[in-house]
Amino acid sequence: MIRPLSLSAILISVICLMSSCMNSDEATTSTAYEDTAITSFTLGTVKVNRYIGKKKYAKDADGNPVDSFYTYSYTGSNTPVYIDHLTREIYNTDSLPAGAYMKMLTSVTSKNSNTITYRDWDAEESAAWTRYSSTDSIKFVNDEGEIRPLRFRVLASTGGYTRDYKVTIVSHKEYADSFQYVTLAPQSIFTDAKSLRGTATSKGLYVLVGNGTSSTLYLGTAHGTAWTTVAGTYGSGATIASDDEDNIYILDGNTIHYGSDAPLQTADVTGYALSVLAGNCKDEVYAVNSDGKMMVAHTNNLATWTKDAVYDNDDLLPTKDISYATAVQKVNNDVTRITIVGNKATYSGTDTCAVVWNKNVNTAADESWIYNDMTEAETKHLSLPAMTNLSATGYYNGWILAIGGEGLNATTPLTTKPYKVIFCSEDGGTSWHRLKGLRMPDSTLSSSKTALIVADEDGYFYIISADGGKMYRCKLNNATWDSTEWQIES
Repeated sequence: MIRPLSLSAILISVICLMSSCMNSDEATTSTAYEDTAITSFTLGTVKVNRYIGKKKYAKDADGNPVDSFYTYSYTGSNTPVYIDHLTREIYNTDSLPAGAYMKMLTSVTSKNSNTITYRDWDAEESAAWTRYSSTDSIKFVNDEGEIRPLRFRVLASTGGYTRDYKVTIVSHKEYADSFQYVTLAPQSIFTDAKSLRGTATSKGLYVLVGNGTSSTLYLGTAHGTAWTTVAGTYGSGATIASDDEDNIYILDGNTIHYGSDAPLQTADVTGYALSVLAGNCKDEVYAVNSDGKMMVAHTNNLATWTKDAVYDNDDLLPTKDISYATAVQKVNNDVTRITIVGNKATYSGTDTCAVVWNKNVNTAADESWIYNDMTEAETKHLSLPAMTNLSATGYYNGWILAIGGEGLNATTPLTTKPYKVIFCSEDGGTSWHRLKGLRMPDSTLSSSKTALIVADEDGYFYIISADGGKMYRCKLNNATWDSTEWQIES
């Protein structure tokens, strides 16, 4: 006969069974999540082919010089990759260096994901997926070197929920410090000009073309490919400047013509004996008068001029062939430096240097113009020569570029041949050198013809010559890059 269990025995048995079940669950249960996301995307080491130039002797089957490269390693993590969870896009806004080998190891991390896979963004639904592994290199361009957007998919730990991201990794098409130029169609309006004086605004290039008795103003648009006459004729000695508000200023005898649209307004400057405009910086316009003094007027009152403060001997101010450049100071964005470059009236003895002056504008206290003595630079062959038709322009990164013709001191000939060198200053005109790779696009320009160098706000500079009206649009590649535009090595 089987006797029923007592109540206490039953309770003990139930407790033992529950204890056993709980111990088993603690050993085997894991938490599952339905949501998932990629949390980081980091590029590994990237191999980069750095272009050097043409090999001296090696030629291909067609007899053309062979390009020469060297390879170096670039730390891919130095190029940030951004994750936009709203649009589900992953991309680098700063392009990898030109010549980057676009197949590299990549570190991808996720949250609440069992698996990460990828394939081409526009692949067919039936296309196979590749399982991501940190030890496998990923190719971000196709076989033709074009951008290859990828679809990265993370699978949630439940196995049912997925999240897709469009991944685009790019590199520059061009080498940052490489020089390029385009030969533009010659313009008859410049042919045999006696003087060429220019400036630029967002509207285009303004060039005053002098024929010896009068000057005509032209506006060049479409990066120097379309030219039109701007209403008005000026004297042969008229000079031009511009400001950041698209206003131009033309000094013609005792009248200043100014404004952003034709017809220009005028201001009478009779009594100040202004002979040449020296430039514009912020709300100030500068000119040198017939006595060789620096004069200044405010843009809202061009009929009133006063003598500007000069720290050194103002007899050293330039009196002709004056150009100017402005640059915002890197240490203080509120301060802008203006540099004027020009020639003295006469040169004698061993004096072969052009004249350079600087002034900082919009500082706490009014500053004076400071003379850049190039005596030390001359001993190191780093001075800017005094040359006929000297022309200079501000350019990328605060640089100043200059060109010129024959040396002005006949008793001390220059070693530099006319229009064979583009001089560059990276320190506000204190020293000048020949920047590697930056060269005159035409080595045959006539030394007896005037020429102009002028830069626009898009990172191009132009060389315009009265020798047949020849024109060249030039650039250093990184001066024209827009970081918002994705580019790759093709």
